[in-house]
Amino acid sequence: MKILVPHFNNHYEGRLIETYSHSLIRELRALGHDITEVSKERLPDDQYKQYDLLLDIDCGRGTDQSYKFHLNDGKVPTKSAIILIDSHGKPDYHKRIARFADHVFFAVWDKRELFSDHTSTTWFPNFTDLVHFDGNPSNHAAEKQFDFCFFGSHGGIERADPLVKICKEQNWTYDVDEIGRKGKHRWPNTAKRMAACRFGFNHGQKHDGPNLRVMETMAMKLPIICDKDPRDGKGFLFEPWQHYIPYTAYTYEGLLERMQWCINNPDKAAKIAEQAYTEVCNNHLAKHRVQTLLEVVNK
Repeated sequence: MKILVPHFNNHYEGRLIETYSHSLIRELRALGHDITEVSKERLPDDQYKQYDLLLDIDCGRGTDQSYKFHLNDGKVPTKSAIILIDSHGKPDYHKRIARFADHVFFAVWDKRELFSDHTSTTWFPNFTDLVHFDGNPSNHAAEKQFDFCFFGSHGGIERADPLVKICKEQNWTYDVDEIGRKGKHRWPNTAKRMAACRFGFNHGQKHDGPNLRVMETMAMKLPIICDKDPRDGKGFLFEPWQHYIPYTAYTYEGLLERMQWCINNPDKAAKIAEQAYTEVCNNHLAKHRVQTLLEVVNK
């Protein structure tokens, strides 16, 4: 299949800034599909007719902070699919542009009603890539330098404030930071910093779980303490105490107890991390999402 993929091919210090759109493209090419990568600027209509599919991927902002889709201004004269990741942050915009796609793939379970009137909608949970995040075998720091860690996006670091407060009170060490500055490389540094920590932490943002950090932390084989949110999609993919260590969403109730449990039971926590790693490897990598994508668009 000839597939046109608009996305950001940004570079920093002479090297491509890797994103999950590149992971999807790699997996599509591995299956023998003919992929043409273009910028996020819409093409003349006649050029779309050369392709079997337009795959418009939500992959953040460009270096100029632009946020674009080819489908922004209407349908294109070929089959189209759109992958929407951040619908919790841009619900109205995503609902509008989804109307112009033949197939909608959305990551945020809590926002599924945005696309309820569409003829083809598929839940497309966040995923990860073992090329960039793999704790088995570890290609990263072997020595553990911190007890707990959280790496969030710009503007979301405050979600870890309760974690930081507890660590200071208990004299536990922590590494809490933005995953990387915009326009610069986030990989492999995020994985290296995760590997230097004993336990991971996450707290959803606007019920977006399981978000990317959950998948990445599990892939790094870190036991993850995570909010149990009845509104997000985590409960359809992972089981508390089997794949993650739960605390109460919204209020952070039980967080101290869960952190103390990890400190006191590292072997049990490691077993949970191992089970989570296996689940991610079996069901939540880029290749699994590509399989879902192709099954839908080829019906």
